[in-house]
Amino acid sequence: MNAEVKHCVEILEKAIAFEEEGITFFMDRAQNAPSALERNLFNSLAKDEAGHKAHLVRMRDDLVKEDTLDVLPEVDEEHILNVRGLFEKSMAEVNDPYEHQLEELEILNGAMEVERRGFHLYNDAARSVEDHRAKALFQHLAAEEQNHYSLLKNTCDYLADPEGFAGFDGNPMLDGG
Repeated sequence: MNAEVKHCVEILEKAIAFEEEGITFFMDRAQNAPSALERNLFNSLAKDEAGHKAHLVRMRDDLVKEDTLDVLPEVDEEHILNVRGLFEKSMAEVNDPYEHQLEELEILNGAMEVERRGFHLYNDAARSVEDHRAKALFQHLAAEEQNHYSLLKNTCDYLADPEGFAGFDGNPMLDGG
């Protein structure tokens, strides 16, 4: 196996393990979530992480089989998570945003830390490879983790202060017209 392919396979092995950890983390949080908002959010994130894992496993297997980075897929921007839509969908099912517990914010902060670690894993991977396709792939995965972080951050901000919440990423969500 050539050195570049071997390096990418090693990165993908770490990424697969990380995604498995994320799936377990989010599924556990969904099962124990005290609110519909968090349950929906964590179930969606677990599903995303499972999709990431399946994609990473296919890429790793293709790299091992073909021994070339040419088998890495081109990044398709259409697959980037619609984070704002997911947030708004979860919000629509919330009964009373004022009924949250401090524990919920701690859980969300823990979930944000998982996504932060994922971002760094993929961002560091992108910096460590020369091949443009591999670099674009790892940058794309880092952006996915950043999207998940934004979703969790906005949820945390909303639960911490529903009245003061200015909107998703500071953008108003209601049409004032």
